[in-house]
Amino acid sequence: IPSHPAHLLLPTSCLDGDGATAPKEMGPKAGTPLCSPPSHPPVVEDDFQFVLCEGCRQESPSLKLLTCLHTLCLNCLSENKPVGQCPVCRTPIPQASGIPNMDNLLFTNLQARLSIYKKISNSTGPSCSRCRGEAAAVWCSECEEFLCTKCFEDHQWFFKKQSHEARRVEDLRAESAHQFLEDTRKSCNLFCSNPSHANQGHISSIYCRKCEKALCCSCALLDSHHAPFCDILSETQRR
Repeated sequence: IPSHPAHLLLPTSCLDGDGATAPKEMGPKAGTPLCSPPSHPPVVEDDFQFVLCEGCRQESPSLKLLTCLHTLCLNCLSENKPVGQCPVCRTPIPQASGIPNMDNLLFTNLQARLSIYKKISNSTGPSCSRCRGEAAAVWCSECEEFLCTKCFEDHQWFFKKQSHEARRVEDLRAESAHQFLEDTRKSCNLFCSNPSHANQGHISSIYCRKCEKALCCSCALLDSHHAPFCDILSETQRR
């Protein structure tokens, strides 16, 4: 069995006798189209209307969340008259500019994930994110890249000690949009804000009210500058 966990997500037919990947079997078979037509209804047109701007009903990378919980894009807010009111319910907007400070990161992230699913379910299919010329055979959810069989070989060698999940594009195409979003959902752990702990996976469980930062247990115990402390869950609930 290969040491890289990503291989476990690929059928055994993709492995040769010594456990190495045999990417030539992962690509499209000769005489068959690269992608079959999508069998699912359009993504944003049905169950995911709520991720659109409530003003123009369009996708936008700059969605703002108002205090009344309506979501509007920057274009709609910039053209909003009168300034300082939600154009949907007329609730006052506290900011003098009429532009809320809070981004709707949840909806923006969902739009990004749905755009990936659109590429997968499109009749032409996605191309490799690296070489650009070949049809993609695999999607890596950690790198958020489509990979052809050759680039997937390089990816497996470079990340052989890391647990990157790679799945066949054809398997993802067989899923609904709901299933794709569920399967590609990432952990929401909050990691330590200490720069020396970058990329080390130190999960935060403590909040420093003085610094207004999330900390791991080591930083809280060893650094006397951080105080007073509280449990990060308590701070989240308070806010």
